Amino acid sequence: MRVLFLTLYPEAAASPRYRVHQFLPYLRERGIEYTVRTPLSEVEWRKHTGPSRQGRAFWYHARETPRRFSQLLESSSYDVVFLQKAITTAYVHGLDRLLRHRAKRLVFDIDDAVHLAPPHALRMPWRLLEDRNQSLRIMSRADLVLAGNTWLADEAEAQGGRAVHFPTVVDTDRFTPPANLPEGFSVGWMGAPSTAGALNTIAPALNSLKAGELIVAGASAGQVHLEAARIEPWHYDTEVQLLQQLSVGLMPLPQDTWSRGKCALKALLYMAVGVPCIATPWGAVKDIIRHGENGFFAETDAEWRTALEALRDPALRGQLGEAARSTVESQFSLRKAAPALVDHLETL
Repeated sequence: MRVLFLTLYPEAAASPRYRVHQFLPYLRERGIEYTVRTPLSEVEWRKHTGPSRQGRAFWYHARETPRRFSQLLESSSYDVVFLQKAITTAYVHGLDRLLRHRAKRLVFDIDDAVHLAPPHALRMPWRLLEDRNQSLRIMSRADLVLAGNTWLADEAEAQGGRAVHFPTVVDTDRFTPPANLPEGFSVGWMGAPSTAGALNTIAPALNSLKAGELIVAGASAGQVHLEAARIEPWHYDTEVQLLQQLSVGLMPLPQDTWSRGKCALKALLYMAVGVPCIATPWGAVKDIIRHGENGFFAETDAEWRTALEALRDPALRGQLGEAARSTVESQFSLRKAAPALVDHLETL
């Protein structure tokens, strides 16, 4: 079997890293040949990502679209085309029809609510080139939709598509609890700049911490209104070590439709290293966290404060952290998901 993976972004972005690239060694072991194509290189992509940049310049789309068009043309030489997230960041008219015409078998993998709007829409007058229903049609015409959470699976099935819940998973051989528990009390958040603003919704609770350290990785100081946060850059080589320093992981979310498409990766990363997570009870995280057993839910400012104070107790943190790690190992591990992905590909 030969598979063409079409990822929207390079491997440096979390979505293709967790939904495609971490599976590739296992596919190779199973004798599956594959090629990964992305419209822009990591260098090009990074020019227009980060906390200081908003949206995408026109040149980004001008490079992305013809390159993706060329990649779609080569898709007919593969047994399966695996489209991850979207064809391009703006939904250009006709590209989905070309993809379905060229692909012998098509898998559409989604871990965001990309059917609601393009990831980076064109501006007027170029928006006339966009087809806002493109993702909906791909859902209905794909041979299989792999949905990162149950709501996305329901959305795909509502379009007449064949969908299965295929959650985002973590490599539990890489993300492991530390050999020695960290001293002190460190509360932390790790994520992409695009989601850092959610921390401001719980700023009163975080700013009221009387003792302990607050670590924010992956955002800039200008994005978050936190009085004593230690701002850290995100790096692949150091992310596990940073997570292992935490006592508590944070996952605040806006309770909107777009956030329902999120797949709770933050929570899974904290939990994989044995760190209990406090999260907004919204979307996929409700299928992962059991309140008071392997983490906490919090909505109001008082609930966030209560959860943070409760987790100052090392014994409680240890109990919830152990249960959190067990949850990831049993339900959200790469070790179990990789064979399932191969089965999906081989039974199309």
